[in-house]
Amino acid sequence: MNGKLAGVMRRGILWAGLIVLIATLMLIRQLIEMYQAQVYRSSLEPQVLIRQSLFSANQTPQALFANAVFYDNQLKPEQALAQYAALVSKVGEDDPLRKQAYFNAGNLYMRTATRLLEQRGLPAWDEAGPLVALAKESYQKALRIQPDWSEAKYNYHLALRLSPTSHGMSGPQQYEDDQIKAEEQPSGWPAMPGNPRGMP
Repeated sequence: MNGKLAGVMRRGILWAGLIVLIATLMLIRQLIEMYQAQVYRSSLEPQVLIRQSLFSANQTPQALFANAVFYDNQLKPEQALAQYAALVSKVGEDDPLRKQAYFNAGNLYMRTATRLLEQRGLPAWDEAGPLVALAKESYQKALRIQPDWSEAKYNYHLALRLSPTSHGMSGPQQYEDDQIKAEEQPSGWPAMPGNPRGMP
């Protein structure tokens, strides 16, 4: 009986030692992960979103962009567009946030126009048409900054398909890009089906 009890005690001590060892290893692992997270957080440069001036808070372009994206996600297009407009007025021509603001504003105009058309149908075109024109203008501005931006080109062409502009109508200035001109169908005989008259 004494031998059995000693055997059970030995096994119990081994299991308890194993559990303590595993718990210690897990604790050490957690401490290492916490240390690594602290080192990572301290290495990040804090982004100043609002600069305090003497009389009022002056928001940085990054804060304006973040606010615009927030309002866009909350389905508040007017506030989002106001934030994008404020951002564009604060940054220089070569700032990457400027082209992204134009692109996002164009997307916002297009989403608003399509939402109107989906909810009310074609009678809402009087409201949706100007939004599509504003979207095209925003995409044009983004493409003037970066002409090879494929997403902006795609969205611009999508807006053109939804509401093509004609030369006789007054609308947003046509985007003049050599690559887009090269992609257009050639005019004249090559574009006409069949053989031209007077030719064998």
